[in-house]
Amino acid sequence: MPGWLTPLSDSSLLLMVSHAVLIWLAAVLALWAVRLSARQIERRLEQTVKEAERLRRLKTLVRAGHSLTRIFILVLALLMTLQTAGVDIGPVLAGAGLAGLALSLGAQSLIKDFIGGVLILTEGQFVVGDVIRVGEVEGTVERVTLRATYLRQQPDGRQHVIPNGEIRILSNLTRDWARAVVDLNVAFEADFGKVKRALESAAQQAQADEGLKADLLDAPEAVGWIGFKDWGVQVRLMARTVPGKQWAVANVLRHYALEALQAEGVRVARPAQDVRVKND
Repeated sequence: MPGWLTPLSDSSLLLMVSHAVLIWLAAVLALWAVRLSARQIERRLEQTVKEAERLRRLKTLVRAGHSLTRIFILVLALLMTLQTAGVDIGPVLAGAGLAGLALSLGAQSLIKDFIGGVLILTEGQFVVGDVIRVGEVEGTVERVTLRATYLRQQPDGRQHVIPNGEIRILSNLTRDWARAVVDLNVAFEADFGKVKRALESAAQQAQADEGLKADLLDAPEAVGWIGFKDWGVQVRLMARTVPGKQWAVANVLRHYALEALQAEGVRVARPAQDVRVKND
């Protein structure tokens, strides 16, 4: 028998099992209490914290703390169960320390992920509910743990799991404020006096739209000409918005702009299609 095992008599088997059952019952109760406490803390935060950005950051920290506490409770329950079974956990802990050192040398990416998760949570780079872009991936943050960030891509609902250590450069599309940008192409021969009037009319209609007032931070701006395409001249209409509302505002701006251009008789340019008939 290994030296770190304490001999177990048959008479103490029932006592050992009862102790183990009590330990895991206590662990289950502790997990339930932690979960309930996390929910109550989130509800209290929703009632007391008025700033939406700060609220999302605090709720993200609460959820990360909940995950860490669950891991701690499960590990503690396992160690207590081993001790109850007569296992001398001192050598086990020492062996676990050596094994952890060996694993750490071969699991640098995992350690990097955890360090990245700590930095994300402490610096508040993004929180649950933000829309971010990491490389070619863009989506809404659904969950943030110390190891990974979970994104939900729209419109197909695909979920992306990104290790925190791989997040080197990210774009937060819903932090502080956003900008709705609408680019349209008009024909080269278009009357730009009419184009300008149409864009200004669209901006004024959007500003007067009661459904957009809560989402606009500034009056929409008719930028006008910004460049050329092969098939036309590119013009722009934009507005500064509440974070996360830029897409809805852009849809309304585009609608007003197209109606105004049509009313002025300005043709929207489209890419020319090269259609060739192949003769057999």
